[in-house]
Amino acid sequence: MRRSTSLTLWALAAAAGTLLLVWGYHRAAPLQPRHWRISAGEAEVLVLDHLRQLGQAVPRPYVVSHLNTSSLLERRIGMALAHQSPARLRATGLPDRVTVWQVTVYLPDALKDDYAAKADVSLTGALLALHLRVDAEAKGGALTPAAARALADSLLRAQGIDLRRLGEPEIRTQQLAARTDLSVRYRDRDQLPELGASGFEVKFAGDRLSDFGPWMDEGQAQRAAQRSLQSLQLFVFGPYVVLYLLVALLAFPFLKHYHEGEIGVRRGTQLFLLTVAAGLLFVFMVARAAAHNFGFSFATPQQAAGLWALFFSMFDVVPAALLAFLAWSVGERLCRQQWGHKLSSFDALFQRRWANATVAASALGGVLAGTALAGLAVGLLLALQRVDARPVFGLSHNFESGWGGLEAAVAHLTFLVPTGLAVVLCVLPWLARWLGRPLGLLATALVSACAMALPVLVLPIGWGLLLAAVFAAAQLAVFFALDLLAYLLATITAGYLLVAWPLLGAANPVLRASGWGGLAALALPLLLSVRHLGSRREITYRYEDVPPHVRRIAERERQRVELETARRIQSSILPELPARLAGVDLAHAYLPASEVGGDFYDVLALEDGRLALAVGDVAGHGVSSGLVMSMAKSALAVQVTFDPEVESVFRTLNRTVYQTARKRLLATFCYALLDPVRRELLYASAGHLYPYRITAAGKVQALEASGYPLGVRRTLEVEPRLARLDAGDALFLFSDGLVEARAAGTDDVFGFERLEQSLARHAGESVERLRDGVLADVAGFAGSDPREDDMTILVLRLPGAPASVKGIRPGS
Repeated sequence: MRRSTSLTLWALAAAAGTLLLVWGYHRAAPLQPRHWRISAGEAEVLVLDHLRQLGQAVPRPYVVSHLNTSSLLERRIGMALAHQSPARLRATGLPDRVTVWQVTVYLPDALKDDYAAKADVSLTGALLALHLRVDAEAKGGALTPAAARALADSLLRAQGIDLRRLGEPEIRTQQLAARTDLSVRYRDRDQLPELGASGFEVKFAGDRLSDFGPWMDEGQAQRAAQRSLQSLQLFVFGPYVVLYLLVALLAFPFLKHYHEGEIGVRRGTQLFLLTVAAGLLFVFMVARAAAHNFGFSFATPQQAAGLWALFFSMFDVVPAALLAFLAWSVGERLCRQQWGHKLSSFDALFQRRWANATVAASALGGVLAGTALAGLAVGLLLALQRVDARPVFGLSHNFESGWGGLEAAVAHLTFLVPTGLAVVLCVLPWLARWLGRPLGLLATALVSACAMALPVLVLPIGWGLLLAAVFAAAQLAVFFALDLLAYLLATITAGYLLVAWPLLGAANPVLRASGWGGLAALALPLLLSVRHLGSRREITYRYEDVPPHVRRIAERERQRVELETARRIQSSILPELPARLAGVDLAHAYLPASEVGGDFYDVLALEDGRLALAVGDVAGHGVSSGLVMSMAKSALAVQVTFDPEVESVFRTLNRTVYQTARKRLLATFCYALLDPVRRELLYASAGHLYPYRITAAGKVQALEASGYPLGVRRTLEVEPRLARLDAGDALFLFSDGLVEARAAGTDDVFGFERLEQSLARHAGESVERLRDGVLADVAGFAGSDPREDDMTILVLRLPGAPASVKGIRPGS
């Protein structure tokens, strides 16, 4: 009875929200698409047909189309609405130019910036602007001003433009080396002071059409609009800042509690994979068009799409998936202690237990609440018009693909669900415990307003923040009134309706199907479970059920995952070195003290024939040390690729360790550049043990260098030293686990003296036998006790015969 009453109330709220959307959406957002008649594909066909009519057909064209919303024009018109009626503004035709299909046509294999033609097509199917790429040095026929005027008049009439509303045109000429270009500029007779001068312009390159389209005066009105958008443009980056901040903050409690066996990773991994899958689908849908607005001028449009997809996946999709993983892994434990029953429906979806009334009621309540929230946002926008606060849609969303509804749905699943999980499962319990429930809820609403920015951004920014905070508070109210699944469905449904509402009523059937298809995709949990709404099957979720799961994680999951992590880290991060590189014999050994070690090493061949040698040691051992080790090793490989010099490598690795493991883990590091031809070693050390030089005669020499360990200071300065080597010399680099090995049952350590004696004893042997000999001596000293620290050895030997060196040696 209580559930049916609750659903009835939400149904009434959803009905009110739907009425507000139907009646008020275009009143609250008058510049959003209203009569959407053509799709992206139809816009492409229109532009290509027009090019053929002009005799400018492109053979085998590569076409990029996307929806382009000019936030600057939208803001200028929004500011003018405070002084002019919407009817008069529509009469200028400017609102039709706010959102257009932008179509760019390329020749086969052309670079991204070398397009053949670019056009703007209105959503009703009118060609608003066309730019043909013409070489400035190309020759062209002559065209008189009168003939240019006649051609321009004919062209504008063909595009449905009433010349009676335009004044007498101004004709300008520009003399180029091989031709004379002309421009015919028309000024609109009905000028609105708030918008400045505007009109149409037609350009000719010689006797050929090169451009036509609208123009606007970039005067005071333009500058005022730009100033007002600056603060809002910064606010657009809020979700990115919060996303990365949440990932960083959640990583530490995850490592701590996972290491203690208090949390598992199965559900988090499922969320990670689902988010990645949704994100890659989104990338696949939008890469072709989205890459068009980025750099990559050196690439073809196809290559640019691939590069954009790679960067977006790395810096947007993967962090969002990682946030989903961490939010559930950390937040499930936090939230279950206070609101464990609110997780049941969401968790049941992953158990494929949606055939019950609990999931059905939660999913239905979420969709109804989302509709009510969308109506609430529209009502607030209408109320804010009284204080001259206007929405700016262009900064927050554009449809990049031909199936905008599905694109928007996948985007909401990829980015809103992980952030919503973090807000409700982690931020809310933390802040409620720290500040108390009332202040905690208010603070969480503010965090949510920044983390999941409302798709409708509003200026002035103060009113926009207030609207976002109220909307976020309403979302949290859904969580407390229903549960987690309902909260997530309400969040993505409301956001989707505010973005894709024009698609739901579009005149074009393809666009309309896209809009409703995206809504159906978001409501999939409801579609799966709605027929069980009247059943008596329920799901109960008790906190008492958790301890067996925690014990399994503590006893088995931690060991299994740590072993898998160890194998993965060691196999992918630490290299398997060849026996010889650039004529230098190599041998190495890595013996971790636990499943995951903190030591790392590498030998990298440089293009100039030198070898980059590195051995490092992150304090301690285990998962934390292994993660820092992997980051330091990856940073080393990237840095050596770009700049292998000693000072540059130390600066980069110190910054990496300082920012990643500050006040927790330090790392020592020895790095050297070996020139096997000149037989020179340029090296430095950051708190690491000195490497040894072993001559063919058996002399052992410590190559001393000093410096602070990595991560101690924000900046690290080292002084590289140069060592001259002889043919047949060996180099021995190692970690402190070797000299700190203890004899069984005593505090006596192997030490430097025994190590130097061992090196001298095996000096004349191959690098493999030298390595094995030292390890055998250490093992014989330490006995059968387990290792207390990681042991790493790197042995290199120069060719025995002197190498011929041409030219002048550095420093001579």
